[in-house]
Amino acid sequence: MYSLLFLRIVSKNREVYFLKFLTLAVAFASTTLITLFSIQEFGYDKSLTNSYPVFRVLQRDNSPEVHGNRLSAKIPLPIFQQLDALSKDSITVARVKIMKGVSLAVDGKLFHERKIHATDTSLVSIFRFNVVSGSLQDFATGVLISEALSLELFGSLSTSGRHIKLFTQSDTLTYAVAAVFKNFLNNTHEDFQFFLPYQEQPIQTLQFNATTSGVYGLAKQGKFDDYKAVLQIDSVYSYSFQALSEIYFGPRVAGEDSRHGDAYSILILLCVTGLILFLALTGFVNLTTLSLPHRAKELAIKKLSGTGHWSLMKMFAFESFALVGISFLGAVSILFIFNSFIESILQIDPIGLLFNSSVVFASVILLLIVLSGLAPLLMTLKFARATPTRLLSTDTITFPRFKRIITFLQLGISLFLIVASMVIGRQVTYSLLKEPGRNHYQVVYMPYPAGLTNQGLAELRAGWKKNNPNIDDVIATSQLPHYVQSKELHSDFYFMAVDRGFKDFFRLPVESGRWFQPNDESPMVVINQAGSSLPSHSEVIGVIGNMDEEFNRSQKPLKYTLSSGTQYQFLCVRVLEVNIRTTLFVLAHAFSNNFPAPVSFVDTRFEEWLHYQDRLNSLSGILVIISGILSCLAIYGLSLSLVRDKIKQLAIHKLYGANIARLTKLLVREFVGHMLLALLVVAPITFILLKEFLRNFVYTTPFQWSDPVYPLAYCVVVLIALCGFQAVSLNRSDLTHALKG
Repeated sequence: MYSLLFLRIVSKNREVYFLKFLTLAVAFASTTLITLFSIQEFGYDKSLTNSYPVFRVLQRDNSPEVHGNRLSAKIPLPIFQQLDALSKDSITVARVKIMKGVSLAVDGKLFHERKIHATDTSLVSIFRFNVVSGSLQDFATGVLISEALSLELFGSLSTSGRHIKLFTQSDTLTYAVAAVFKNFLNNTHEDFQFFLPYQEQPIQTLQFNATTSGVYGLAKQGKFDDYKAVLQIDSVYSYSFQALSEIYFGPRVAGEDSRHGDAYSILILLCVTGLILFLALTGFVNLTTLSLPHRAKELAIKKLSGTGHWSLMKMFAFESFALVGISFLGAVSILFIFNSFIESILQIDPIGLLFNSSVVFASVILLLIVLSGLAPLLMTLKFARATPTRLLSTDTITFPRFKRIITFLQLGISLFLIVASMVIGRQVTYSLLKEPGRNHYQVVYMPYPAGLTNQGLAELRAGWKKNNPNIDDVIATSQLPHYVQSKELHSDFYFMAVDRGFKDFFRLPVESGRWFQPNDESPMVVINQAGSSLPSHSEVIGVIGNMDEEFNRSQKPLKYTLSSGTQYQFLCVRVLEVNIRTTLFVLAHAFSNNFPAPVSFVDTRFEEWLHYQDRLNSLSGILVIISGILSCLAIYGLSLSLVRDKIKQLAIHKLYGANIARLTKLLVREFVGHMLLALLVVAPITFILLKEFLRNFVYTTPFQWSDPVYPLAYCVVVLIALCGFQAVSLNRSDLTHALKG
C-alpha cells in the first residue's frame, strides 16, 4: 500500500524527486568511494599481525656531515644481538633483509629480477601467516612462498617439498618449499612473497651483506619503546622503534623498500566529502519542504479518516528511507559504471572493496543511511501534527525561517567547497613535502645527449646548478648505478664508464688508493670493495666502497673507467625534493622542447609516491567537479522552492505584462541578499581554515585572486541561468490557478 502511494506521489512531483535522487546518489557515490579509499589507506599492514604490537628498528645518523636522509632501516648485527638477547617472553625480534635482482629457476623455467626476503624463523611469531599447504615448522631448512608466487612458479598451491633454485651472479642455492601462505592484502608496506631462512653463508653466496638488515620485533610485555634502554650505542648513531602501523604514513627511510601514503591529504579529502554530503542532505531536506504543501489535502483526508500522526510519521519515514535506499543503489551503479576509470586513478577496485568490505565500512554506510533517512522527518512532523482544518486552509504551511537558513547554508557551502577544492588541488599539485625529514634529494636519470663532450658536460653541470637551485649535481655514466649489466669477457668483473664526479656524487668512501685525478685516463681503473679480492688485468689505482647494497641489490665486483663521452648512456642528476615536478619539467625540456626526454627515478618507490600524489590530485579535481555539480543542483532546488513560495507574486507580475527578463530579475533579486550574506560570512572562514591547512606544508602555494573570483562567478552564472530557466517555464505556463483562493 505504501509502495503504490509512494509511486503515485513521485509521479506527481517528478522534477523534485529526480532532483532528490540525483543529489543523494552523487553524494553517496562520493562518500562511498572516499570511505573505501580511506579504509584501504588507514588499514595498511593490519593483515600482517595479530594482537601484540609489532615494530621495526630505525637507525639515525647524527653526524654533522651527513647530507640527505639520516634515517636508515639497515641495522648492524650487534644491535640485533642486543635485542635478541632479551627474554623471548618479553620480546621477539627477527632480521628481514631485502634482496633484489635474484633469479629463480623452477623446472627449467627462469624468473629474473625477483625480490626476496631473508629472515629469521622467529618472523612467523611476529607476522601472521595463514598456511595453505606445508608447515611453518620446516622454515628452518626451506622457503616460504605466497599463493600468488606458488601459482606463478608451479601453477599449483600444493607445492610443499618442491625445489626452487636461486642465483644472482654465479653460485646457485637450492631450497625446498616449506610452506605456501595465503597472500597478504595489497595494503602492506612491502611486497612479501618469498622468505628465505636468514643464514650468513647463503646470503653471502647470493652476493649480499649479511651483517646489516632490517629488524622487526614484537613486544609481548609493556611498550616496545621501553626496550631501547638495553641498546649500547655511541654518540654517532641513535635508535628508535617505529610501530608497524606508522610505517606507511611515516617518513621514508634509507634501505627500505616501503610504500608510503599521505594521511593528512586523506583527512582533507574526508572533510571535503563530508561537506559534499552535508550539502546534499540540506538540499534533500529543502526539497522535502517543497513537496509537502502539495500533499496537504491528502494528509487532511487521512486525518479525517482516523489516521494518527504517528502513522503519518511512519509513512513519511518509509518514503524517506525508500528514497535514500534507491539513491544508494544509484550510487553503487555510478561506481560500477566508472569502476575502470576510478581504478586507473586510485589503484583500487571500488566494487571489489564494496562487496568485500569490513565492519567499519558497513557501520559507516549504515550510519549514513540512517542519518539521511531521518534528516527530512523533522520537517514532516509539523504536517503530521496539523489539524485537518489547518491542512485544508488557504494559508499553506511553509518554513520561511528554515528556508532562509537553508539558502544561506547551501550558497555558503557551495562557495566554500569550490574554493577549498581548488586550493587543495593546487597544493597537492605543488607537491612540496611537508613532513620533517622528508625534504632530501633524489637521483634521477635521463638519456645522455648526443654529441655532448666532457667539456660540454662540465659546462652543463655548472650551468644547471647555477640556474636551478633545486639541481644539486650532475654526472654521466654508461650504466645505471642501480642496474649494472655490462660484464667483462672471461672475467667476474662488471664495468661502467663514469666521469670524475661519480665518487662524490654518490658519496662513496675510498677504501684504499685514490680516485681518478685530472690527468688520469684509460686504462686506469678503480674497483669496488666486492672486486678487491679478484684478479684484475687493468691498472688498479684505488678501491672504493660498494654501492649495490644501497639499492638492496647483490654486490657485483665492479670496475670504473673514465670515458671521453662516447661511452656515456645516461645523465644522473641529484635533485632536491622541493618543487620536484618543476625540476623534472626543466630537465625533460633541457635539450628539446619538441621532444622532451624521459626522466626516471633511481628510487622507484619515490616515483610511486609522486604518482600517488598525482592520484590524490586527480581525486581532488574530481571532487571539484562534484562540488560544482552539487552546487548547481542545490541552487536549482532553491530556485524551485523560491518559485513555489512566490508563485502568486510572480503570477501578478506576469498578468501585468512582465517578460522573461523581468521575471528573471525578480528571481535573482531574491537571491542577492542571501548571496551577499553567505559571502560575508563564508569568505573569512574559508580564508582562515585554508590558511591553517596550508600551514602544515613546508612550502605552500600562495592564495590567488582567482580563488574566490572563479567560484563566485560560477555560482552567479548558474544562479542567473537557473532563474532564467524558471522564468521561461513561468512565461509558458498558465498561472491563473495560482491566483485562486
